[in-house]
This record gives sequence, C-alpha cells and structure tokens, in this order.
Amino acid sequence: MIRVVIRKEWREAVRDGRLRLFGALVVILALTALAFGVQSTNRAQALRDEARSRAAAQWNNQGEKNPHVAAHYGTFVFAPTTAATAIDPGVSAYVGRVVKLEAHQRALANHSSAEDGSGASQFSVATVLYLLVPLLIIALGYGAWSLERERGTLRQVLSTQISRNALFWGKALALTLIITALLLPAALIVILTLIYTGGADSQTLLRLAILALAVAIYWAAFGGLTLVSSATAASSRTSLIAMVGVWGIFCLVIPRLSTEASVLISPLPSRAELARQVGTSLKHGIDGNTEREVAVESIVRDMMAEQGFEAGGLLVDEGYMAGLELQAEAQWEDSIFDHHLSDLESQIHAQERVVSYAGFLSPFIAMQTLSTALCGTDYFHHQHFTRQAESYRKLMVSELNVAFSELAGVEGWEYKAGPELWSKLPTFSYEPPALMHVLSHHMVSLLALLWWFILAVLAARYSATRVKVV
Repeated sequence: MIRVVIRKEWREAVRDGRLRLFGALVVILALTALAFGVQSTNRAQALRDEARSRAAAQWNNQGEKNPHVAAHYGTFVFAPTTAATAIDPGVSAYVGRVVKLEAHQRALANHSSAEDGSGASQFSVATVLYLLVPLLIIALGYGAWSLERERGTLRQVLSTQISRNALFWGKALALTLIITALLLPAALIVILTLIYTGGADSQTLLRLAILALAVAIYWAAFGGLTLVSSATAASSRTSLIAMVGVWGIFCLVIPRLSTEASVLISPLPSRAELARQVGTSLKHGIDGNTEREVAVESIVRDMMAEQGFEAGGLLVDEGYMAGLELQAEAQWEDSIFDHHLSDLESQIHAQERVVSYAGFLSPFIAMQTLSTALCGTDYFHHQHFTRQAESYRKLMVSELNVAFSELAGVEGWEYKAGPELWSKLPTFSYEPPALMHVLSHHMVSLLALLWWFILAVLAARYSATRVKVV
C-alpha cells in the first residue's frame, strides 16, 4: 500500500508543470552558484599560491642582514582553500586570509575579499540548498493532506481500509523521492566537478559526505513541518501561507535576531580599540603597574640564571646580551598579545554560543553553522589557522634571535647573516583540525538539527493519525 501511495503522489507531482518549473529553477540556481563558487575558489587559490611563492622567494633572497632585522622584515602565510569552499564560503570572504609574521607584532589576518568587494556575495550553493530548497519542499508538500481533503479524495482513500500510518509514510517517502529526483542531477555535477578539479582529498570528501547527510536531515525537518501544516490547516491555501511564514521566521527573522542578540550580550572591541589596549599593556603590563623595561630586565636575569651566566658580568659579549634582550622582549610581547587575543576569542566564542543555541529555535541556524564547519569556512577554522600562524611566528622570531645571540659575538649589531640562515628556518605548513574535533566544537548545532528532525517527524506522524477527513 505504501508503494501505491508513492506512485500516486509521484504521478501528481510530475503532472504539475509549476513544480517542474520551480524544481528546474532551483537546479539551475544551484549549478550557477557552484560555477561561481568553483571559479572564485580556484582564482583565490591561484593568487594565494603565487603570493606564497613570492613571499618565499623574497625571504630566501633578502640578502645579508642582521637576524633581528630579518625578523622585522618578516614574511607572509596564507590560509588554504578546499573544494568545499566553493559550496559554502562561510566567513571566508569577511575574515582575513593573510597573516604577516614579524618581530614585535602579532598581526590580525588581513586582505579579506570583502575588503576589495570581490568576494562579499552571499549567493552560493549553500544559499540555494538552505534557503530555496525548503521553499521547493513547501511547494511540493503543502497540499499533501489538505488538497486531498478539499477534493474529497481523502475520504475515498481512507474508505479502502488503508491505514493512516501507511498513507503517511507513502506521502513522506514520495516527497523524499521527488526532491531527490529534482536535485540528483545537480548533486552528480557537484561530485564530478570536485573530481575534475582535483581539489577534494579523502578528508574533504568525508566532510562533504557528512554535510550531505546533514542537509538531508535539514530538508526532512522542513518536509515534516510541511506535512504537519498540511494535515492541520483548514485549507491548502492556509497551509501554504503558514509554511511560507514559518520559512521566513526560521530562515530570515530568527537568524538576524540571534546575531543582534549575540552582539548585545558580547560586544567586540574595534580594531582601533584593541590596538590601543595592546599598546597600553606593552608599556605598562596587563595589570597597568609593570613597566616594560623592568619586566624585560627580569626576564633577562632569569634567562641568564638558567644558562649559568648570572655572575658573568662583563665577560658576556655584547652580541650575546643583545640576543638575550631580544628574546626577553619577545617573551614579554608574546604574553601581552596572547592575553588580549585570548580575551577577543573568548568574546567571539560567547557570540557563537548564543547563535548555536538559537539553532533550537531555527533549523536553518543549526544547518548553517554545521555547513560552514564542515566546509572549513567558520570562525573555528579561521582561529585554528591564525593560531598555527602565530606559533610559527614565535618560532621564526625565536630562531632568529637565538642565531643573533649565538653568532654575533663581538660584532654585535654589526653582525650580518646570509641565505644559509634564512633557508634553515622550517617552512610553514598548516594542518587543519581533525573532523571529530570540529564536530565536537559544534555539538550544540548538531544536537539542535537532530532535535528539529525528530520533532518534525514525530509531529508529522502524530498529525497524520488525526487528520480531518472533511
């Protein structure tokens, strides 16, 4: 009986030319968004590869100079992109993708595509999947019960002794089959595009597979809510209006309200204010009572004691002392930078928590959060990259200061190193976070999406058992 219901629902959908047109439009928009996304991602990656090569060449060919001067000269590191970026760009267009590494500075990431207006567009595959496909589901399912009741066919069907449970599952599976048939061509093209571009390794494919499962759960939640509306509404028109209103609240209103609420609960300082706070702490300490010179001298004494030179006095040459002072300054500055950036990250995480819990009020928020996480374009991945960049900056500055301390000797600041030192520094290599670590960080959103799925299915099943015949 369930198969009979599926065939009947399928024939009715195929005969409805409006739904075919709407489905074709969604597929075309998805493919167009994918084309733009792939083009933008490939162009950005090509530019980053070229910039990375230039930065490496400039560093290795900078000529002879003092190691600490080379630390001031610095270099650049670049956040990577993957094939998944073409599906959901997330915050990638708004956060910086390039970090400059130099002595005495912990720079925030810069050169986002939104700064030059080249990548701020919100049109993407994710937009189509999470905003437009739910509208397609509503258009396909709003009359599943209500139209049959209005036509009088529901009474006839139930008179055949078919159970309401079988009728419910037949309608639900038919809706699933129709959506799958409409979107399958787009899904195949996405897969072929990823294979053709060669941008999807095993980890990326695994992430995309989990993303596909999450999207299916998200659509199932909207499908279940649509069946609830169709079963309980007085008419098909009322069902359609109600679900479009629900879609607007879930996908437009609540996301905006949650963002505004997160800003009110945990406001962030401007870049200028953050720079002012860091500058003050560099001079007077985090507590405001520790002068920079005193703190650096204390660190130098501790370092000399650790190396057995606490009583060396004039026996320690100028170059060695200068190197120790530079290492001490770096330790002091790093502690200040780490403190303020840790506070900033805590404030951003507080905002993220507000938005994540709002996922229990809107499945769209939960899906959007998981999507950016699995595509590697959320703030968590951005933070992971900048932390590795900062660790590399500390290593680079430390290696150069140690080289100055050990090699300068009596030459002191007149000492100059050459390419043999620059080439000894390890190359920056970014390792993305493990998939389980990403999912654990977004566990609230994952639970929220599952909660909506279970709620929608149970509500749809319950409403089907009590649907009015007339």
